[in-house]
Amino acid sequence: MSDAAVTIALPAEIVDLIVERTAEVLAQRAEQGSPWLTRRAAAEYLGVPMSRLEKDRTIPCHRDNGRILYHRGELDAHFLELGRDG
Repeated sequence: MSDAAVTIALPAEIVDLIVERTAEVLAQRAEQGSPWLTRRAAAEYLGVPMSRLEKDRTIPCHRDNGRILYHRGELDAHFLELGRDG
């Protein structure tokens, strides 16, 4: 297996389109913000007290070096499912 580099020549117009599209995608991501929330941000997002997040072990969370993080999509799915059950 070789570590030889491959060079591809692209017209300037294609490079410009790639740059523009990349900028659009990055701008969209910046507007949306990170899907990861701290406990305080998750409580604000859900409109519940932080103590509920601390005590309710069914709410999905992740641990990262002592930090507790919540994923916005997982929170949405969890609480939507609760609404269907009740």
